[in-house]
Amino acid sequence: MNDFQSQPGRRIISWQLFLTVLTSAVLLMLSDLVTAYSALAGGMISVIANAFFAVRLFSNKTGWQADRIASSVYRGVLGRFFLTIAMFIMAVVMLKPLNVTALFAVYLFIQVSPALVAGVLKRV
Repeated sequence: MNDFQSQPGRRIISWQLFLTVLTSAVLLMLSDLVTAYSALAGGMISVIANAFFAVRLFSNKTGWQADRIASSVYRGVLGRFFLTIAMFIMAVVMLKPLNVTALFAVYLFIQVSPALVAGVLKRV
């Protein structure tokens, strides 16, 4: 099976989505609505961009030759980069009012979450 459903990227994206929603819910309880939806937007920017990359990487139907893998990685990274920029521009333009600190902080938190989760699971 080469589809995204059977790949390890699906589990990582699911964890990132869970952490995004959890973080936003906690911020809604501890802070205000603007902070919560700004955090949700930042987390979703990360989740969507990473899901795009994972789908590009794991949808290689032609086999696992080195040149094909490199090509998939390059296209995925470049696509994720431009997708991330576009989503940040959309968030800044469309979300008014916006807590920029929450937007970027949760984006960065979700970006590093796979390493954090792996570290926690490795100790258990």
